[in-house]
Amino acid sequence: MDPFFSVIIPLYNKEAYIASTINSVINQNFTDFEIIIVNDGSTDNSLEEIKKHFKDVDFISILNQKNQGLSASRNNGIQAAKGKLVALLDADDLWDIQFLSTIKALYDTFPNASVFGTDYIEQHTENVQIKTKKNVNRYLKNTSFLVDSFLEANMHQLLFCQSSVAYKKEVFNHIQFNKSINYAEDIDFNILIHLHKYQVAYHYKPLAVIRLNIDNQLSSQSISNKTLPNFESYESFALKDLELKKYLDFYRYFFAVIYKIEFNREKHNQLLKNLDKSNINFTQKLYLNLPVFLINSIKKIKNWLLKRSIRITSFKR
Repeated sequence: MDPFFSVIIPLYNKEAYIASTINSVINQNFTDFEIIIVNDGSTDNSLEEIKKHFKDVDFISILNQKNQGLSASRNNGIQAAKGKLVALLDADDLWDIQFLSTIKALYDTFPNASVFGTDYIEQHTENVQIKTKKNVNRYLKNTSFLVDSFLEANMHQLLFCQSSVAYKKEVFNHIQFNKSINYAEDIDFNILIHLHKYQVAYHYKPLAVIRLNIDNQLSSQSISNKTLPNFESYESFALKDLELKKYLDFYRYFFAVIYKIEFNREKHNQLLKNLDKSNINFTQKLYLNLPVFLINSIKKIKNWLLKRSIRITSFKR
């Protein structure tokens, strides 16, 4: 009999983390799952760590491939999946023991939904974990519901990360992760969820931990040599879709600031070309016009505060 869940773990050089990540799956209180690890050409001892700790676990399979990137790894793992639901988990992240049982409850409660997610916690250092801030009514915390205005809910911090979400397998008959994108793949995938009008069920409680500021993490690297989502390719859809337009402009602003910090004027200006500034708030408009040295000073203050579990932001909530 096929498992209920297929858990896909893309793996590239995470030998220090992969064992604890796998253990967080094995320790779930819902146990009807398979684990598919997609080894994306790791050059460290990640595979040895798996063999050392899990050689006798028969529901773990390993797909080996030449280095193709995160999106290709996810797609290849999904193609091999046998479960009704596909749950993604990055090789350095962790699940709460109730994660899969909570996703199963969402599946049972909201049968017309195709996407099932939970909140997550950011781990910035060994001793510092910070709750996320969402563009969702805080009175909904610890409840389950269908998400209205999915993209709007993601115009702060992401509603769920790709380590706190599961999809009906048939979703991937229609959409896949874009292999040409190697930064902010999740932002692009959220647009596809929106355009295909998939219902999203959500449990507003953090049941995953994402580790930040660790080795080989793309989010800690420069973006100037990365391929981001092509926001312009969605602009024609946005002409009749105000929510999509606001989402595109939100991330145009977000990445334009980063390009400014990296002194990449060409890509900075490309993003501003189609940015409707009425879709960003006063603080964000001000931020776009600040000199780089001042933006960097603010960034250092923010990072200092994050290490003390305090978050300040230019987001709307």
